[in-house]
Amino acid sequence: MEQYGLVIETAADTATVNLQRHLTCESCGKCGILSGSGRRELTVEALNPIQAERGQRVILETDDRQILFISFMLYLVPVAALLAGIYLGLAAAGRLNLAMNYELFAVCIGLVIMSLVYSMIRIWDRKAKNNPKYKPVVTGLLQAEVPCGDLHSD
Repeated sequence: MEQYGLVIETAADTATVNLQRHLTCESCGKCGILSGSGRRELTVEALNPIQAERGQRVILETDDRQILFISFMLYLVPVAALLAGIYLGLAAAGRLNLAMNYELFAVCIGLVIMSLVYSMIRIWDRKAKNNPKYKPVVTGLLQAEVPCGDLHSD
């Protein structure tokens, strides 16, 4: 996916780029919308192999496969953990002959397992944050004045 942005700071081989969040990206969460940021503007740290300078308008590219992988990790894996936990909770409640509500026990087990998965994802996120594989890359400079946002989605 390509986006436009304005370089607001540079350091070594990276650039801090101010983007405008595109409508299709607003529900993703990777950019901070889940942390309470309701703004459409977005600041990202990108690899800067072309050495763009402060004040230049640039094109950023993000690997679509990485976006899909992160979406999978954030949305599908926790739901799968919840469902697996509910199934395991029902099986365990049946084997333990619990006198309590089986369904409530199963849901609690599912929520605990989903919470553990979210904790593992958070640990992974901290490690992956500095991995260049997950960062956007500045691939070109814009000559004409173009509004920030999504150039096109493939």
